Amino acid sequence: MSLMLKKDTTTTIMQLRRISLLILLLTGLALPAVCYADDGISISTEISKAAIPYEGKDTLTVSLTWAGEPFLYQIDDFPMPSLEKLQILGSSTSVSSAGDSTVESGTTTTRTYRYILQPTDYGTGVIEPLDITAKNRVSNESHELKTGRLTIEIAKPVPVEPQGSGGLGIIILAIALVMIFGAGAAIFVRVRRKQRESLNVVVDGHYCEALEAIKKEAVADRKLFYSRVYRLLLNFLEKERSLDVSGKTGEEIVATVQGIEDETERRHITQWLRQAQKIKYQPESPSPGDVENSYDEIHKFFENKQKAT
Repeated sequence: MSLMLKKDTTTTIMQLRRISLLILLLTGLALPAVCYADDGISISTEISKAAIPYEGKDTLTVSLTWAGEPFLYQIDDFPMPSLEKLQILGSSTSVSSAGDSTVESGTTTTRTYRYILQPTDYGTGVIEPLDITAKNRVSNESHELKTGRLTIEIAKPVPVEPQGSGGLGIIILAIALVMIFGAGAAIFVRVRRKQRESLNVVVDGHYCEALEAIKKEAVADRKLFYSRVYRLLLNFLEKERSLDVSGKTGEEIVATVQGIEDETERRHITQWLRQAQKIKYQPESPSPGDVENSYDEIHKFFENKQKAT
């Protein structure tokens, strides 16, 4: 009988803990530390294969594990690793829980991020350490988590030997490839010129109006919004700051921005350029709140610049 009474008491206590946590999240009231035990949060990484062919793919898995319900920790950003000789083909995230919050052992939650990687060169591919911030919604404490540096050995590309000995066929194929490449390059140049002309007509020094048009077009689509904002920022750098950003990579552009004397302007533009680059690889997810917040911040920036001139 005493064993049954102890079990019932434990179950009741765990149920009260769960109800108290939900009340805290919904109302923002402070909970005594005794109501929920924060056992901490850990991070782990794994690659499916340590060595891959140049034509192959690999999977990077990053897992965050904590004792408690899925909503216990707030993790705002989808982490994107910095890579060498590798690129991200796709990414996904999932959350799973095991255990029972009504018993003393409680629930264990795992949030998993998966990245499909593809080689861009042979040799040693590098996955730089990831920095992730997880905030405990109960204690308001932030945990700075960091992964280790990982490497993947990438084999040399397999040479493709032409079949048969038909020299004429090879010549014809080469000519066709040159013609296709030339036509593609001409189309690309025309499209880029039209994009620049279109953006110049829209902007014409009125960046706030251009930003409003971008917001109307994107609605809640973060990827579309930031891709347009990225072009708008490049236009601003070229026209207003006389910086050469044409044909440069994202990191080269960020390095060029460091030449701006105004520290606040330099910091804001660097942040927005990197945000646009990061969101380009994230999964599709409508986010009207993010678009609205980013729009307000960038609009205020351009508004102040136009007033100053």
